[in-house]
Amino acid sequence: MRLFPTVHATGDLPPAHRAHLELHGLVLVGADDDPDLVLVLPGTAPAAPVVGTGTVVLATGSEAPEVASLLASHGITAHAADATPSALVPADLTADDLLAWTTDVALPVRATLHVDGLAVPLLRTDTGSQALGSTVAAGLRAGRGRLLVLGVDALAEPEVLLNAVIWAARPAAAATADERHADLVGHPAWTRLKRDVTELQGVQVKDGSVPDDQHHERARELVHAIARSLDELAPALPHDEDYLTAVGKDLTRWSETGFGVPDFLDSLVAFHPQRQRVDGLPHLVLFPMYTQNGSTDRRVEAVLLQVRWPDVVAHLEAEQFSNALFVPVTFLDFTPGYDTNSAVLFPETVAVREVPTFTWGAIFADREAARFRRVVRAAADTTRLALPPDAARLLDDQRLAEETFVLWDLVHDRTHMRGDLPFDPFMIKQRMPFFLYSLEELRCDLTAFRAAVRLEGEGVPHARYVQYAILFDRLFRFPVTGTRVRNYDGLGGQLLFAWLHQHHVLHWTDSRLTIDWPQVPDAVIGLAEQIEQLYWRSIDRPKTAHWLAAYALVSGTVTPHPASVWARGDLPLDGPPKGFTDAVLDDEFPLSMFYEALSRKIGDVVASTSGITA
Repeated sequence: MRLFPTVHATGDLPPAHRAHLELHGLVLVGADDDPDLVLVLPGTAPAAPVVGTGTVVLATGSEAPEVASLLASHGITAHAADATPSALVPADLTADDLLAWTTDVALPVRATLHVDGLAVPLLRTDTGSQALGSTVAAGLRAGRGRLLVLGVDALAEPEVLLNAVIWAARPAAAATADERHADLVGHPAWTRLKRDVTELQGVQVKDGSVPDDQHHERARELVHAIARSLDELAPALPHDEDYLTAVGKDLTRWSETGFGVPDFLDSLVAFHPQRQRVDGLPHLVLFPMYTQNGSTDRRVEAVLLQVRWPDVVAHLEAEQFSNALFVPVTFLDFTPGYDTNSAVLFPETVAVREVPTFTWGAIFADREAARFRRVVRAAADTTRLALPPDAARLLDDQRLAEETFVLWDLVHDRTHMRGDLPFDPFMIKQRMPFFLYSLEELRCDLTAFRAAVRLEGEGVPHARYVQYAILFDRLFRFPVTGTRVRNYDGLGGQLLFAWLHQHHVLHWTDSRLTIDWPQVPDAVIGLAEQIEQLYWRSIDRPKTAHWLAAYALVSGTVTPHPASVWARGDLPLDGPPKGFTDAVLDDEFPLSMFYEALSRKIGDVVASTSGITA
């Protein structure tokens, strides 16, 4: 199946509606092309019985006999109405939001529906009171055969039609293991290498050395065995020949010089994954390194991975978002340092004698996508958020989520070097109040969000999914992940949530989270513009004045800790900047009551994503 659903319309779909579906990745096909959805337009009928796929019926109460029979077989009867426009409300608050991306929509009611069977009402007319209105949408999902009947004129609102089609489309096939490199993962030499590396880690200390002489003999045996395994695996990785040869030499030198602090500079500068960004290209990576958000010790780690380079990303990187250092990857297998929360492979984590020029950075899209899907699903269930149908599809489809994250990461990563920057782009090396890192990471994400809004208008089908990914990962996962000690990514999520809430775009009412989707892009871009204005203005400011302005921006939306020295303004203004940094509390901006409750409810789910890949 394609990444995006295919649709067969039983009649002439108006050009504007066809264009809107195609803008979001759906493809119109013929009846004989095994479509993922059959769209039954008024006054028409499918050429053959619909089996094993999705169906959307735009009902009028005067259906062709075969269409009426299809509805009756699922307990649905359509009765003609007078097409008076009516406001609509969800009939089932636990179902996906068929009205997402619409505002106060009133659609002509062409048929009311009587439901008596497995189907459930999904939309009703709004009576303006607690009385139930007429059912005007009903559906059921049974495996891969889904049915949605609309008694409203969905052709009057393209977003309703898009939501309906995605809701009912045949679901994406369950993800299957990527077998392209099964021989490599199952190779006896890789199995031995993993075992030997794991044992070697047991005699290393934090800096990567093996200081205990009693362990040296066994360490030498392990290093020699690892080198032999690398030699055995090298023919399967001809593009890494120079690198694997250098790794063998670095291992041997480390062993022969007594297992001091390892130095793998020669092999690091020989590794160039950025030169061949070919989807599915495998690499075997072995370095003494720490793993970000994983192990803080510099132990020897080994990872089998493959490049993830979808066509859409290749095109956009070449045409709009050049980023020659960016290497998106997925795991094939790994040693214990990556059986953690680490989702990156950066050269600066490797033990070397001197710092080289870094020419690549790898991000594991499969781990990002998998933990996003699990945590956001739990958060949506907990907050009773009715997801737009395409957002729900994103949570159900690992492949779609991976490609979405690759596109997000592509734009985010390059943004660190672009814009009106009042500081060294590599600010992470500088000691500053952690909320400045929060703003920088959020700036890069919101830049990617704004780019995705533009790309959606240009017909890039992944673009709306990127918006969902940024929004939901920031709102749901970041604030409740990790400790409360200078959690700069968490604070970025807190700021985005509070901003949207205070701008009446996100609502927490009656213990239910709702989002006014049409208002989201402008609100998110508004926050991005605030951060950009801060940066632009601070080019003319002293460092500490920039810090104070940044604090004012954050604290104007997120409430600081009551004990905050910064909030009181009692700072050592006549001292060095170090005094400002030292005065920041570890948890300068505590979690709100909303996030405290959310953390308690989904904390176990967040913890369960350690080491996840799908």
